[in-house]
Amino acid sequence: MAYAISPYRGSEYAVAWNYVTHMSKENNLTVLYGTSDDHIGETDTMNKYIEEHPIGNVRFISVKPSTLANLLNWPNRHNLLVYTFYYAYQAWHKQAYGVAKELLKHEKFDLVHYVGMIGYREPGYLWKLGLPYVWGPVGGANNAPRQLMKHMPLMGCIKLAFRSVANTIQFYTKRRLKKALKATDVLLTATSENQHKFKGVHHKDSICIPENCITGKILLDESKFDNSSKYNIIIIGRLDANKSVGTLLEALTLVTKRDMLHVDIVGDGPLRDSLQKFACEHGLDGLITWHGQLPRAEAVKVFNSAHLHVITSVSEGNPTTIWEAMSYGVPTMSFDHCGMHDTICDRCGIRVPIEKQYEDCVAGIARNIDELLEHPERFRQLAHGVLECAKRYTWDEREKFWNELYVKAIEKHNSAFRLRL
Repeated sequence: MAYAISPYRGSEYAVAWNYVTHMSKENNLTVLYGTSDDHIGETDTMNKYIEEHPIGNVRFISVKPSTLANLLNWPNRHNLLVYTFYYAYQAWHKQAYGVAKELLKHEKFDLVHYVGMIGYREPGYLWKLGLPYVWGPVGGANNAPRQLMKHMPLMGCIKLAFRSVANTIQFYTKRRLKKALKATDVLLTATSENQHKFKGVHHKDSICIPENCITGKILLDESKFDNSSKYNIIIIGRLDANKSVGTLLEALTLVTKRDMLHVDIVGDGPLRDSLQKFACEHGLDGLITWHGQLPRAEAVKVFNSAHLHVITSVSEGNPTTIWEAMSYGVPTMSFDHCGMHDTICDRCGIRVPIEKQYEDCVAGIARNIDELLEHPERFRQLAHGVLECAKRYTWDEREKFWNELYVKAIEKHNSAFRLRL
């Protein structure tokens, strides 16, 4: 089960795509999916790719949305009420369950793996099939720290506050979640924070593992350390309230050695104009290149020249940019939460504590940047640390993990079945 999948996109789409392309090496996969583009049922990109580049051992089945699912998604599609997507998504999952039941009438399957989307809110229905069931990595149980929301635009703050309240209620009370967890033979959680929540609230053990990892080779361009007068920071992602790029800009106003910096901001979004205005008003614009949305090939060039990757998100799972950064030997600085808490260590990056006051959080970023600029040899040291840490997050390692896990899931399911008999 991989609702969103695409060979061209990042995030959830990339999670599913990477899984399918790598796990098909030793497994025959049937993939139920719902979109490769922006909305439920939009699969033109995937259909064309499959036609031109068929993948051995993989059968893709596009589950088309019903009239009900399309009606429920209409307000979301037209940016009127985005939350209606979740009702449409549930309706789509019922359809996917129907497709799966039909397949089981004529074919044998060893197990079900619900790969994505990774949010726990929609458990789907494939756990009802009675097959060995693997779910995850799952995320979404964590709430955004309130102090990081202080200077967020009002609407963004309201949305995140609403999400936190709704999230807590759903996680504790959702009946279908409880049923799905009971039927799950192996649960995987995307972060240790989610792992602890599933254990503490639902008493369900899980394996903590990031939902994605590094694709391609791991390289480091040593030549970028030859110019000791300028150091490049990259921040990449949608310029919205959750990514909170403004937090980095505020921190830059406190950095005493900012004349030694150049900042690449890659991405676009609703807050771009206000962020550029802030940068101009605080004398930062000369430090910054605003790239907007870049094709992956261009973004990679920017990453390759970076000395430090920064994440200031209010809430995340394991952002794809961490793996991009690691693949180019770029250390990451982030607040110490979400997936960054589990992936980043002292050898390959910097975790900034989340203090009780927003201003102290901002000061923590500034202080760590200044310390790096005072001891610039640390950039190279951290880069080499990234190369070592990155070895744990390759798809070669992940393939071994999944194949071993599948054997255990089947054994556990069969053992539980025998006990019931």
